[in-house]
Amino acid sequence: MAKWADEITLISETEQADRVNDNGFPVEPAESSRTVFCNMKSVGYNEYFKSEQTGKVVERKCEVHKADYGGEDTVEMDGRRYFVLKTYDIDEDTLELTLTDLRHKGEGA
Repeated sequence: MAKWADEITLISETEQADRVNDNGFPVEPAESSRTVFCNMKSVGYNEYFKSEQTGKVVERKCEVHKADYGGEDTVEMDGRRYFVLKTYDIDEDTLELTLTDLRHKGEGA
């Protein structure tokens, strides 16, 4: 049975009204974050090596409650940020997040 004892931080970005500052440099999006409970899962041997062939290595997996997840594409845990590579419906209440290195953010799936 799931214990929901682990925590992750879900991070969302909001574009600023002005895309550049007075000096013409890009303005970073505003971030908002919230911490939710999750279940950490292990990445299987087969899944890891198949993902390595695509160049987007599956590094972590976790389950979250669907009610807690708002479509955020960045997750932080243990001081490191990850990109949500894919989501998978486990059941009517639970969603599995597959996480990869943050440098893949913005790339096509």
